[in-house]
Amino acid sequence: MLMPMQKIILWSLSGTVSLLLLVNLLLGLNTRKTVNQIQMVQAQVANGSQLEMVLRNLSIRIAMAGEKDPAFKDILKKHELNVKLDAGTEAK
Repeated sequence: MLMPMQKIILWSLSGTVSLLLLVNLLLGLNTRKTVNQIQMVQAQVANGSQLEMVLRNLSIRIAMAGEKDPAFKDILKKHELNVKLDAGTEAK
């Protein structure tokens, strides 16, 4: 039979362990949420690099078309894009 002091220590330890398990669970959930957010940001950064090349090529093609049609030049000016075409660049 446990003495009253031993019961108090046992219940205190049981409560402490339960509390620590709950804190561990909450920290695990918070960590998972943070990892998901980090992965989303990493995906956006990776997409940004790919889109940069696409937009650069698109602006070059618009500038090439702007040599024949001033409306295309206006598009570049409107979006403050300065594109310098090389002498060897041909419109396709």
